[in-house]
Amino acid sequence: MGRRDYCCVPLCKARRDDGKMRAFHHLPKEENAELRKKWLIAIRRDEGEDFKISSETVVCSDHFLDSDYSGAIPPRTDEDRAAVAASGLRHLYRLKADAVPSFSDREKEKRLEARPPPRVRGDVPPPKRRAQKALSAEQQEIALLKAELQQSKDEVAALKKKCGELQDEVDAFKKTQFSYENLRSLETGTETEGSDPSSKISGVFQFYTGLSAAQFDSLWLFLEPSDENVISQQQSADASARARGGGRKFVLSLYNQLLMVLMRLRLGLLERDLAFRFGVSQSTVSRTYAKWINFLYLRLGLLPIWPTWDSVVSSMPACFKDTYPQTFIILDATELQVEIPSSLSVQSQKYSAYKSHTTHKALLGIAPNGCITFVSELFSGSISDRNIIVESGILGLLKSVPPGKSIMADRGFEIQDLLIATGHLLNIPPFRDSSGVLPAKDVVGTQHIARVRIHVERVIGQVKRTFRVLQGVIPLSVEGSISQTWTVCCLLTNFKGPIIAEED
Repeated sequence: MGRRDYCCVPLCKARRDDGKMRAFHHLPKEENAELRKKWLIAIRRDEGEDFKISSETVVCSDHFLDSDYSGAIPPRTDEDRAAVAASGLRHLYRLKADAVPSFSDREKEKRLEARPPPRVRGDVPPPKRRAQKALSAEQQEIALLKAELQQSKDEVAALKKKCGELQDEVDAFKKTQFSYENLRSLETGTETEGSDPSSKISGVFQFYTGLSAAQFDSLWLFLEPSDENVISQQQSADASARARGGGRKFVLSLYNQLLMVLMRLRLGLLERDLAFRFGVSQSTVSRTYAKWINFLYLRLGLLPIWPTWDSVVSSMPACFKDTYPQTFIILDATELQVEIPSSLSVQSQKYSAYKSHTTHKALLGIAPNGCITFVSELFSGSISDRNIIVESGILGLLKSVPPGKSIMADRGFEIQDLLIATGHLLNIPPFRDSSGVLPAKDVVGTQHIARVRIHVERVIGQVKRTFRVLQGVIPLSVEGSISQTWTVCCLLTNFKGPIIAEED
């Protein structure tokens, strides 16, 4: 049943299916604005948001007088309705062109028709009493409207209260959520909305990211990340989709994206754990990490970490100046254990006899002051120290170093013949003689080399301790990005400053 089946006059309950055989008339069209206005005044309606006139807006015949009809008149009494029903005819009830609904509804007219014979003058209610009855009807209507208004106000108040409760829940969730702002306020003790200014936790930024707040800011200034330049080459298709208005949109700010990536590198957290901490989906964590690790690899790779000889000399600590002043770089290899692959051929390539496990192997070099100056990509664990020197590309870089400078390494790096071509010296611990005994003079030399060469092992240990994603057995699921992850962790270590103090 549509709106055209009900009368639009306030408090009128007339409808088509109640058996009263009423006529229902549409309001005048917009072209007849003056007549329409008279109708609206008569039925006490104002056109607006609460009342809109349409093709279904009708007024029943109870609100028109018999004189308002130009022909047949709608049945008013039960006898009239019975007669119409018996005739079987269907009448069209047409209003006169200037007909306007009456302020007196049809119920009043019916009461007048059904009233008893005229009474004597003394029994007629005085005019004041009739006016009071009319006023009482209007007051009842006003009271009903006031009740509806009060109900609406109560509903609005309840909704406002609910919105306030939801906002409180959102604010409470933001305080417990991992974010750059929350960690920064905890690190510095800065008072934020709803926070305790006395709740300062020293070193919280260092714990979660491996960097202090100041080092994080320095990294941010160097990276200069934006929504455009963070996107890796593998995700260029997604970038094109976003440019067209489609594609996925990240709900995390760039600050929080970087924080999440550093937390994974630092603590080795699983994607599901990070998704819970930051209030996002696990797929969002996966996409964000893949996007940022490639961006960090490319951006940090622009850092000129390969030094000049003058910069090495100017920053060389006393422990090298006194014993090995010509040292340009200290080299060492390290291995990361990886999950055993199902392929036997891949197993044999990755198997390391030194670790008795499948591994990835990398070459790392530091300056005498402890700064990382060379990081190779990851190779299969079966590669020898000599081959990793050749494959890593460091021999090409050594051509920029003045001849006569020395490279310090472990005993396993037998690369004297390779360095002859570049004009450099190799400084490694001496070997035992044929009898298996180390000569006395070589014992002292071995101790001196070991005392300074230990710093490269300290740096490698610092990288692995700081970034726990490199600890344990690395799963094959991250095989595609592990080389980038290794390089990024090494380069981020440089932001922490040299490991060798001046007095060393």
